[in-house]
Amino acid sequence: MNGNNHNLAIDHRAGGATEPTQISRRRGDVWPWVNWGLALTTVPAAAIVMLFALGAVMSTDGCTDHSCPGLDKGIDFGVAFYGAPAVALVVILISFFTAKRKGGLAVPLLGWALLIADVAIMAATVA
Repeated sequence: MNGNNHNLAIDHRAGGATEPTQISRRRGDVWPWVNWGLALTTVPAAAIVMLFALGAVMSTDGCTDHSCPGLDKGIDFGVAFYGAPAVALVVILISFFTAKRKGGLAVPLLGWALLIADVAIMAATVA
């Protein structure tokens, strides 16, 4: 710590004044950043899922019961469309409490799995 800059860390074990030193980070400091990175990327992923759901529904515009017989099976459009941003919101809210915990990485990974499953179910039912 320096008197002028409280965020500056000085390593006094350095060999000389001209030799640069690196202060290594502990491994535990990286995982909250990874957790928050995955949690925050669920927001653009949810937007992509919503666009995919809109495209999937719009592609069925010309369908009738005779030309698209299996269209009524599968996930409801409301769940597919509005569920994606809800998943992103819940992942971010829960990550406030679990980001620094050991198993906290499971929360954003589960959110990503739900978003991927949403797209997969829509792709399978609309195709």
